[in-house]
Order: sequence, then structure tokens, then C-alpha cells
Amino acid sequence: MEILKHFIHTREKKFIIFSLKDDEWNNLCSKLPEKYKSCFISDKDLEKRIKTFSSTKEKELCEILPTKGNIKSGDFGEILAYFLFKELYKKKNISGPKKWRWKEAPNTAAPYSDVVLFSIKNGKYSKDDLLISVESKMKATRKADYSPIKNAIAGAKKDHVYRLANSLTWLREKYKRESLKRIKEPKTFIQLVNNINRFIQSEKHEKYIKQVNAIAFVDKTLFCEEKAKSITIPTEVGMNLKIYLVGIKNLKGMYENTYSKIPKL
Repeated sequence: MEILKHFIHTREKKFIIFSLKDDEWNNLCSKLPEKYKSCFISDKDLEKRIKTFSSTKEKELCEILPTKGNIKSGDFGEILAYFLFKELYKKKNISGPKKWRWKEAPNTAAPYSDVVLFSIKNGKYSKDDLLISVESKMKATRKADYSPIKNAIAGAKKDHVYRLANSLTWLREKYKRESLKRIKEPKTFIQLVNNINRFIQSEKHEKYIKQVNAIAFVDKTLFCEEKAKSITIPTEVGMNLKIYLVGIKNLKGMYENTYSKIPKL
């Protein structure tokens, strides 16, 4: 899914800024429902549920989508970050799990780092291998005491210090469990587990590049005041932090529109 062409891209001292062009709102919105559906369930699993339980597509999708406002908002930002970073790093042939398929329940947040992506060139380990984490926060409506940028930075710091390591262990276990269900695809999951082990057991291989990111999605009516707030950049050794700020008009309307259309696909 191409996202970046709908945005104006600028840089400031602390931020990498993306601002959605107002006349591109509908164009971006039209792309989201199908892509978001794929992050909650695969077409194969959806068809299997429908057939097994003599159900309908709409019923099954409604059962797995979040309904609580904060979870809908949080999942929306994480998934948008997932696709945005996949496009930002597409030349690196980046990949990573759609972890929202593994949520314990629709109205709970997916655990550990919000987004984990990785790149291993030609399947051979090297110092150019890349591991990316993204901490995403949303602010679609006014909350005077809430700073999505500060919170995203705090979460990115946790990723750097310990949470990304925990995420990798969790992902390895998920891939192993998936391999038992997808018995016709053993090589795919063996390779995924090996890729995760490459980063977990980095002492056995060459060093790699770790890129930690914080991203805040903010409604355009709140954008300027959020950008003007004072922030503190973490100074942890080896923390290569990038901070993204994304402005979107009617952000709440965008995620509500997306969720309302998914069951009707």
C-alpha cells in the first residue's frame, strides 16, 4: 500500500514530519479498510471461520475488530505506522509480522513493541542487517494533559532498553506456534524463526543496525500546539532514535470510517 504520496514531507530539528494533504483524505481512506482487515485476519483464516461455523464474513469480522475507543485508536495508529515504515524502508526489503492477528481479545492491546520490522539481505547475516522498532501514539481529540510525542518517546526508550528484546522472544514463540498450524509451509516459518534468532543471539553473528522510532499521529487541529510542546530526547548509549510527527485532518473520522467499512468488504 502506498501511503507517502498522500503526504507532504518536511524536516525540523527534532522531527520528521508528514502532513496529509487535505484533498488526499478520501484517497487515503479508500485504501485502508482492505489493508487493515489483512492485519486482523488472513483471507484464508477468515474463509475457514466462515465455513467451519456456517457464518458470514461480516459476523466474523465484527467479532475480531476492536470496539473500545482507545483500543480502536491505538490499533489504528500502530497499523498505519506498520505500513508507513514498510514503505519508508521498502528498498531494504523489510518484513515483519502483522501482530494484531495474535491479540488475546479484540479490546486488548497487542503486547510488546508496537511494530517490529527486520531486514536480512539475501538471507545471509551481515553487519547491514536491520532491526526496526516503532512506538506509536495517537491524539485524535483534545486531552489537555496528554502528549502523544512524549509518550511515544518514552515507549521508544523502553523498546531500546528491554522491550524489543522481549518482543523478539515473543515473536519467535508465535512463529513456532504458527508453524504447527501451517504444516504446508514449514520452510517459511523455519526461516522466520532463524531470522529472529539472528537478532536474539547477536553475539553468535555480526553486529546489526538497530533503528528505534517514536511516531505520533495527531489531528491537524491539535498539530501546532503538540509540536510546540517541550520534549526531552533520551541520551541512552547506542539509542538511534528518530521522531516522527504525522498530522491528519479529522483523524477520528478516518479511523471510525476504516473500522465501519471492514465488515462490509
